[in-house]
Amino acid sequence: MKKSKISAKQILFYVVYTATVVLSGEVFDGMFSFGAFVGGLYAGNPLLVGVIYLASSTMWGLTHLLQCAVRVAVMIACWAIHYFAKRKIGKFNLLLYVLLANVFYLCHNFVDYPTLFNKIAFVACGVAFSFVSLYVFRAVFARGLNYPPQVGEKICIALFAIVETFCLSKFTIATLEVVYFVLPFALLFANSCFDEKTTFVTAVVCGLGNLLATGALEGMAFCVLSALAIVAFGTISRYLSALGVIVVDVALSYFLGLHGNFYALFFAPTLTSVLVFVVIPTSVYKKLRDSFCGNTTRYIAKSLSTKLTQDLTRRLFRLSEIFMAIKNAFYTLSVGQASTQQVACMIVKECSSSICQNCKSRALCWRQNLPTTEKALLQLAHLAIANGKCTILDIPQTLSAKCDRLSMIISHINDLAQTHKQFVVESQDRNSSKLLVADQMSGVSQLLLQLASDYKNNISFDATREREIKETLIFHNVLCADVALVTHANRLLVVVTVAKTDLDESAIEQCVGIVVKQTMSTQKVESTDNSRWVNVYLTVKPRFEMSFGVATVAKSGSEISADTHGQIVTDNGKSIVTLCDGMGSGAKAEKMSSTAINLVESFYRAGFDSDTILSAVNGLLTQSGNEIFCAVDMVVVDLYNGFADFVKLGAPVGFVKCAQTVEMIRGSSLPLGVLEEMKPSVTKKALHSTDIIVLVSDGIADCYQDVTVLAEIVHNVTYTTPQSIAETILAKTLKQCNNTPPDDMTVVVAKII
Repeated sequence: MKKSKISAKQILFYVVYTATVVLSGEVFDGMFSFGAFVGGLYAGNPLLVGVIYLASSTMWGLTHLLQCAVRVAVMIACWAIHYFAKRKIGKFNLLLYVLLANVFYLCHNFVDYPTLFNKIAFVACGVAFSFVSLYVFRAVFARGLNYPPQVGEKICIALFAIVETFCLSKFTIATLEVVYFVLPFALLFANSCFDEKTTFVTAVVCGLGNLLATGALEGMAFCVLSALAIVAFGTISRYLSALGVIVVDVALSYFLGLHGNFYALFFAPTLTSVLVFVVIPTSVYKKLRDSFCGNTTRYIAKSLSTKLTQDLTRRLFRLSEIFMAIKNAFYTLSVGQASTQQVACMIVKECSSSICQNCKSRALCWRQNLPTTEKALLQLAHLAIANGKCTILDIPQTLSAKCDRLSMIISHINDLAQTHKQFVVESQDRNSSKLLVADQMSGVSQLLLQLASDYKNNISFDATREREIKETLIFHNVLCADVALVTHANRLLVVVTVAKTDLDESAIEQCVGIVVKQTMSTQKVESTDNSRWVNVYLTVKPRFEMSFGVATVAKSGSEISADTHGQIVTDNGKSIVTLCDGMGSGAKAEKMSSTAINLVESFYRAGFDSDTILSAVNGLLTQSGNEIFCAVDMVVVDLYNGFADFVKLGAPVGFVKCAQTVEMIRGSSLPLGVLEEMKPSVTKKALHSTDIIVLVSDGIADCYQDVTVLAEIVHNVTYTTPQSIAETILAKTLKQCNNTPPDDMTVVVAKII
C-alpha cells in the first residue's frame, strides 16, 4: 500500500498549531489553547490535533490536563458522529459542541459565583477564538494563501496574530524576549512576499499584541519604525531593509531602553531573526510572492484592450469605405445598352462598307439615291433586330428594283442582328453579375459600418464588481488571478482568469451571476500564455430558449421533398427558424431549396441584416437561370427580450399559439427568384413564455379551402412538445387529403421557453 506523503503546508500547520497551544496554555485559563484546538480539528488530523493539545496541557498541572481531556473527548466524539454520518459540522452545531465541551470546566471545583463569572468570561473568549482559529486555519492551511482571504478572514488573521504576539510577549528565555525572535522576521517577510500595506498592518497588529501583554509602548514603536525602515529601504535592497531593523532595535534600546538594559546580548533575538531572513535565498521570496494571494501576471490588459478597440474601429470604418468604393466601381463599370436606332445604323454602315464596297452601282445607290437606300436598309435592320431575322419578303420595292445583291444583304443583316443579340445577352449577364457583387459589397460595407459603430462606444469596466467577483470565486475555492467586467454596446461580458485545476464552469457561472445579479453562461474557455491559467468568457444567458419539432412528408409519387428547414442561434442571441419551399418537387427543387436556406443561414451568422440577406439570395436565384422559385418563411426571435420578426416571401399563413388564442401571420410578397426587385413581408410581434410558433409549407395550407380550419386545428392541439404538435398537425392534414399528399408537406413548430 502506497504511503501518503505529508506536505510542507501540513508540517507548517502543525508547527504553528503546536506553538499556539503551548504558548497560550495559561492565557485565560487555557481557553485560547482550546480555541486553537477547535480550529485545528478542521485543518489537521483530529486525533493528532487532540494528542498535541493534551500533551501541551501536561505543562500546567493535573487539573488543567483533566479539563483538556474532557474537552478533547467531547469534541472528538462530536466530530466522529458527523464523520460517520457524512454530515458537515455547521456553525450552530459547532457553537453547541464548544459550549458542551466546557460544561465540565464550568462545574469543576466550583468555589463561588464571582469565580464562575470569570470562567464564563473565559469560555466566551475561548468560543470566539475557536471561530477565529477555524477561519485562520481554513484560509491559510486548508485552502492556502494562494487563495486570497476574504475581509472576514483577514480580520480573523489579524486577531490571531494579536493573540500569538500577546502569548509570545509573555515568554522569556534567559532574560531574552522570545517575541523578538519572531517580530523582525514577520515584518521583513510581509514586505518581501506581500506589499507595503500588509507590512504596516502586520506592524500594527504585532505591536498591539505586545502592548496588551506588556503595557509598554516600546514594542509598538519598534514594530512601526521597523516597518517604516523596511518599506523605505526595501525598494533598494532587502539586505538594507534588514539592516534598518537592526538600527531601529539599537536606537530604541539606547534611547528608550527597549529591552530593559543596553547590553549586546539583548540584541541576539533581533539579530537571529534578521539573519534567518537574510539566509533564505531571494528566489524563495519571489516564488512565494508570485504564489500568495493569486498575485500573478495579469492577463487582461484593460488599457491595451481599449487602445486595440479604437484601432479596430478606425480600420473597420476604412474597410467600410473601401467596400463602398468597390460597389460604386462595379456600378460605374456596368456596360451601357445601345438603342435600337444606334444598332440599326451600325448594321447599315457595316453593309455599306462590306457588301456594297465593290458594287458597280454603289455610286448610284449611296450618292444619288442615298436617302432612299439608307431608309430601306434601316427598315430591314429594324425588322431583323425585332424579329431575329428579315426575309426577302421584307425588302422594300425601292431597293428590290435596283439591287442585285439582295440575298447577300439579307444574310449579312441577319448575321449582324444575331451577333448583336448574343452580345446583349452576354452584357446583361455581366452587368447582372456586377450589380449583384455591387449589392454584396454594399451589404459588407453596411455590416462593417455597424461593427465600427458598435466598437466606437467606449468600453467600460467596473472595478468594484470585478473585485467582488474575484473574492466570491476565491471564497468558493476557485483560484482567480484576474477579472474583467466589460460593458460594451449594451452587452455585458465577464472574463475571469482562473487556475486550470479549479476550472468548474457551473461554479464560475453561479459565482459571477451572484455578483452581477443575472444568469450567466460560459461562452468559451481559452488557454493563456501560462499553462496554469485559463480565461473563461461569460455572457448574460438569454432570457428565453426555444425547442423545436418538425414533421414532413414528400409529395405522393416523389421520393424527395423540396421543403427544407433550418434553425440556428447567432452569437448575439437571436434564434432563426426557416422553412423554405422549393417550387415543384423532386431532387432539383430540393437542391434549390436547400441552397437558398443555407445561404440565408450563412448570411445571418455573418451578421448581415434581413434586407441585405434576402436581396442577395433573391439575386442569386433570379440569375441562376433555373426558373425554380423558393417560398421562404422565416422567424427571427431575440432570445433576450422575446421580440420576433416574421419574414415571408411567397409563404403561406403562419400561426402563433398563445395561452387562449391563435394569431395568424400573413404575408403578401412573391417567392424568391421571381423578380429582381423584391420586398419581403415583415410582421413584428412580442412573444412570451410557452408561446408556440407554427410554420407550414403550401402543401399543408392548400389542403384547406378556409385557413381558419387549420388555425382551429392548431388551437385544439393539446400536446405541449413541439414535435408532438408538428406530427399531430401533419397527421390531421394527411387525413384531410385521404393520405395522398398533393404536394410536399412540412410543419415546423417552435416553442418559447
